[in-house]
Amino acid sequence: MAGQMFYRVIGLDDKVRPLNKKLDKKMFYDFADLNKKEKDYITKYIERIELSYLLTPNTINIQPFINENYHYEGVMFITIQLREEARDNHLPVIGEIIQGALPNPVVIVFEKQGNFQIGTCLKRLNKVDMSQVVLEESYYTPWFQLDGDDETVHQFIKTIHITNLSFSHFFQFYKDIHLAVQAFQHTKVVGAFIVAEDEEAQQLIAQIQAHEAEITKWKNKMKKETQFNRKVEYNMKIQQLTKQVEQLKQQLQ
Repeated sequence: MAGQMFYRVIGLDDKVRPLNKKLDKKMFYDFADLNKKEKDYITKYIERIELSYLLTPNTINIQPFINENYHYEGVMFITIQLREEARDNHLPVIGEIIQGALPNPVVIVFEKQGNFQIGTCLKRLNKVDMSQVVLEESYYTPWFQLDGDDETVHQFIKTIHITNLSFSHFFQFYKDIHLAVQAFQHTKVVGAFIVAEDEEAQQLIAQIQAHEAEITKWKNKMKKETQFNRKVEYNMKIQQLTKQVEQLKQQLQ
């Protein structure tokens, strides 16, 4: 699979032997309670699902992390080769199906025609049924190529290179990747690749996103408005919000 190129670039195959084990689609039908539409997504848009790497304390020098909320005893790297018919809006649905069916932390590597998209999801234990997990926040990078000169892609690859990830325990190892995926996803809104490691940075990003959504709302209202004075009013709101966004970005730098 072309996905192997991604694993070479991040240095994973220097540390761990690849499994490259094909996973039967039927497995996800059995382990996840899928409706017909979700089953169709798996059937129609996925060419192959592969367990590319399984990181455990036996395969890499990283310790498990176990507490009352999280059981991170290893990390799975799943490669999903998509068919040409797959569209961008299909990926979050497919990602949720895969993440929900596998209780372990999973890094999903979507591959389509030489392009890559990475998805991660934090999971915590279901307090009612300890054999199940609750999906928390999920993030997905934009599509990218490995052989281009995009500086954001270079920053992302450098951040998730195996030599730059924490080996203290699997929760921190996975969270390092998760935060890098989040940073890549938010690059367009934030204006730079910034890994938000603390709560203050996370809050600033959330405020920027909220302001950008407000700007979009007022722009749409202005397009439909026929009264000149209302257009002026909406434009002033847009300018004020834009100024606030720039101030928030400066705080984030």
